[in-house]
Amino acid sequence: MSFSDLLSIFGSVLLALGGGAVIVFALAKWLGGVWAARILEGERLAGAREQELLVRRRNVYAKLSVSLRVFLSASTHKSHDDQKRFLEAYDEAALWAADEVMNSVGYLLDLIRKNTASRGAVTEEELQSAYTSAIEAMRKDCGFPNTRFQYRVVSF
Repeated sequence: MSFSDLLSIFGSVLLALGGGAVIVFALAKWLGGVWAARILEGERLAGAREQELLVRRRNVYAKLSVSLRVFLSASTHKSHDDQKRFLEAYDEAALWAADEVMNSVGYLLDLIRKNTASRGAVTEEELQSAYTSAIEAMRKDCGFPNTRFQYRVVSF
């Protein structure tokens, strides 16, 4: 075995090892790219879903807050249209609103039911406080989690 034969064998071994490393490196790079693309797509879809949910909730909360106001009016008679608007907004909110919001609205509805069963059982201040709590819960869920805003009921 001559020196040139030895160099030829050594070169073949290095080439085989180097070629394998190149193949492994290429496959790892391709697989990493596939994984990265899947992860990025998943993050993009999650962000889009979260944005769509936020827009939907804002629309639902706008309708719900306006329709809830009818319960604060001094009039005991609520028009059929007012009732229909409230029920539609309430049903839509039941699907899309956060639990904290729906629990606040539920508490307000419980007070209204109690006051309806026994007129004067709930003070106007308690009703207004429950209403403002529901509005503030909606505000927090719509992108202002650290809000210090205090909603004030305005009546004429």
